[in-house]
Amino acid sequence: MRNFLIIILIFQVGNIHSQNPFWTDKDKRLIKKIVELVDSPNKLNEYFSEKNKSPRNSRLGFGYWTKSSRIGAGYIGISCDFYFFKDSLISYVLKPELPEKKRKKKKYLEWYSNKFEVIDDLQIKPKYYNYDIFKKPLKQFNGELIKDEQIAYYMSPESGLYYGGGGGFSMNLLQNRKLFKELESSLNKEAVIQLMYSKNPASRLTAIEYYFRNPELFIQEKENLDKWTEIVFLQVPFIRTLNGCIGGMENSKEITQRYSKINIE
Repeated sequence: MRNFLIIILIFQVGNIHSQNPFWTDKDKRLIKKIVELVDSPNKLNEYFSEKNKSPRNSRLGFGYWTKSSRIGAGYIGISCDFYFFKDSLISYVLKPELPEKKRKKKKYLEWYSNKFEVIDDLQIKPKYYNYDIFKKPLKQFNGELIKDEQIAYYMSPESGLYYGGGGGFSMNLLQNRKLFKELESSLNKEAVIQLMYSKNPASRLTAIEYYFRNPELFIQEKENLDKWTEIVFLQVPFIRTLNGCIGGMENSKEITQRYSKINIE
C-alpha cells in the first residue's frame, strides 16, 4: 500500500511539473513583451540587454558586428541576433520558440498575435528586420553582382559564423562548411570572388581558402585578390572554430592557409 501511494505521489508531482502554471505565465508575459517591441528595433535591443547581461558578441569586420542574446522564461525562451554597423543597430533576426506539446502550441501562437509567420499551424518562423543588407557583398566589391538566393544566403551570417571543417561529438561538418560544399560544384570564378566580399567572415575565409587551393583559376586577378585577402585577415585577425568538441578562436590567416592544403569530406 505504501509503495502504491508513493507511486501516485510521484505521478502527481510529475504531472504538476509538466503543467506548471507559473512557467506558462512567464512564457505569456515574455511573448507579449516581445510582440509589443518587435517593430521597435532599438527598444527590442534595450530589452534584451536588460534581461541578458552576458550576450555573445562576434566581430564581422569592416565595421560590422553582431550580438547574440537569449531570454529564458518557463517552457520556452526567445533568442535574437542583433546586427550593428559601428554603433548603429541596422538589423536583427528574432527567433521565437514554441513548447513541445502540440496542445500548448496553439495557445502560444495566439499570444504571438500574428506578428510571426506560422507554417502548418504549428511551426513559427524567425522575424527578419532589414536583413537583406547582409545578403549583399561589402561595399568594397566592384564586380557584377551575381543574383542567386543560395549564394546570397551563404554570404549572410545565418550560414554560420564558425570557420573550419567538422566539430562536435559526431564530428559533423560545420554549418558554414556544409553549405559551401553544397554550392561548390556550381561556383565559377566570379562567384568565388563575390563570396570573398561576404559580410560573414567565415564565408569570406572559405572563399579565400578556395582561391588559395586553385590559384590557376585566378591568374589575372591575383594581384588584386592578394591585396584583398590581406585586408580581410587584418579586419578579423581571429575567427571562431571548432577543434573536435572544443571551440575557440584561431588566427584567421594561419587557419585558412592550413585548410587550403587539406581535403575536407
